[in-house]
Amino acid sequence: MLYLGTNLKEYRLKKSFTQEQLAYELGVSSQTISRWENGTTYPDIVMLPIIAELFDTSIDNLMGYAKECSTAEREKFFKSTHELETHEKIKKHREMLTQYPTDTYLQFGLANLLYGLVKKKDDFEIEQEIHMLCHRILHSNLPDMQCGTKRLLALLSAKHGDIDAAMKYVNELPSVYCGREIMAERILHGISFQEAIKQLI
Repeated sequence: MLYLGTNLKEYRLKKSFTQEQLAYELGVSSQTISRWENGTTYPDIVMLPIIAELFDTSIDNLMGYAKECSTAEREKFFKSTHELETHEKIKKHREMLTQYPTDTYLQFGLANLLYGLVKKKDDFEIEQEIHMLCHRILHSNLPDMQCGTKRLLALLSAKHGDIDAAMKYVNELPSVYCGREIMAERILHGISFQEAIKQLI
């Protein structure tokens, strides 16, 4: 899977560039940058080395090409980190993701760990990282991970009082498979289960 648009946005934000600033650096329009980031179009191949150099990375990293993490290696990793404290787990996940940046299971694991940090207090940078991880997971072909990610985004939206955004994610969940009704009741706190169901229909 090609992660160019997502990666481009991540590198741009890390460099604290706006779309307009990046457009200026590359000699294109800000609309072009927007289209690249949302995957509508891609940069011409001759632009890739220029973009990679600007962000001090390789073309492979920019494109999102990476070796796959085997199931056995992933299971060994999760087992080895199970007893660690949260901050140490986060550190290990980030290290593992530098080796396997496109592994959806590692991305989801890190997103959940980070959510544990911001559940009760605000941290803009960590929440931004969660959103980037979630964006990648939603573009994967793993329905289980996508469902879990939508639940996580619903909780994050509800935490900030954005019930409309939270319910949008909840409404995208398959009814029984992903616990849509349970999530709806959780998001809509004081509303009865029956009333919550009506809002989902």
